[in-house]
Formats: sequence, structure tokens, C-alpha cells
Amino acid sequence: MVIDDVPAISPHGQRPASLLVALPARLPRFVRFFMTRRFATFLVFGGAAAVVNLMVGRALYTMPVFADLMPYWFAIGVASAAGLLVNFGLNYAFNFGYRGRSAGAQLRTFVIVALGGVALTALIASGVRGLAGWLSLPPSLAIAHLSLSVDFLAHVFAVGVVTFYSFIGHSLLSFNAGLRAFVLRLPALAPLQRRFS
Repeated sequence: MVIDDVPAISPHGQRPASLLVALPARLPRFVRFFMTRRFATFLVFGGAAAVVNLMVGRALYTMPVFADLMPYWFAIGVASAAGLLVNFGLNYAFNFGYRGRSAGAQLRTFVIVALGGVALTALIASGVRGLAGWLSLPPSLAIAHLSLSVDFLAHVFAVGVVTFYSFIGHSLLSFNAGLRAFVLRLPALAPLQRRFS
């Protein structure tokens, strides 16, 4: 486990003063965590889920038989749920081999981690957008002969960052022993774990 790989003693025989002191020693293992077939497959499945999300959404808000029945925001919500289910299904069936919990329990955790990703994406994108305003950047930037809005670039940046959060969260929680087991393994909660085990 990447997060549990914290050396208590530095190579010089001293305890690290902080996480920042121990970070250089952990960085290669952290990078290797992402340089795997599993991460590449996770990205491909995420892309497939995004395509499903966009196709379902477009069908729901453009086809009169659906568009007349539901508002735009609801169509987007249904499309997002379809993408989430495709992402979970592909990763559960083909990418992560954990079968220590039921698929339903893993799906519940997957949804919680995904909702955390939605919130994190919104926070990061808003922060980058605010930083661009603070730096007095124009509303659009020319990149490779394309005019791209700062809003779009902030969104893309946030999605890129959250991809790493999502992979870590789904690896450690969704397709693993789950959120409750993870929390109970925290050192501060060790007495609770012994009490309820």
C-alpha cells in the first residue's frame, strides 16, 4: 500500500520531523503506483464512461421523446449516473480483482468516492478560475492556435488532478475492504477497532 509505506525512521536513524521530510523517500513508490497497467486501464475505462455519459445526455436532451419529458439538469444527472455505472462495471469486472466485499458494497463506496471527486473538481476548478482572475488573465487564452476559455482550462486542469484522487480512492476504498475498514485502520482509531472487532 502506498500510503502505509511511511518509514518510521529515516535512513540516518532519526525520526522524520514531518511528512515533507519523508516525502522524497516515498516519491518513487508513489510514482510507480501510477505507472501501471491498472492505472492505464482505469483511464481508458474512464474515457469510455465519459463517452457513455455524453451520448446518453445528448440523446436525453435532444430527442423530443425524452426532452419533452425531463428538464436539462435531470437529463445530465441521468447521463452522469449512466457513465458512473459503466465506469464501475468495467473496473469491477476487468480492472480490479478484489472480491472480499459484494459488488453492491463496492458500488456504494464507489459512489461516495465519486461524489468526493465531484466536490474536489468543483473546488479546484473554482480555485484555478479565481487565481486566473487574481492574476488578471483574459477570459480566453490562445493555446496552439485555439482560443480556450479560462473556465474550460480550469475545468480540464481540475479533472486531470481529480483523476489521480479517483484512482487512489477507488484502489484503497471502492475496490478494497471499504471506507469503514480504512477508517478503523487509522492509528487514532485503533482502540475502537479492538473494541468492535
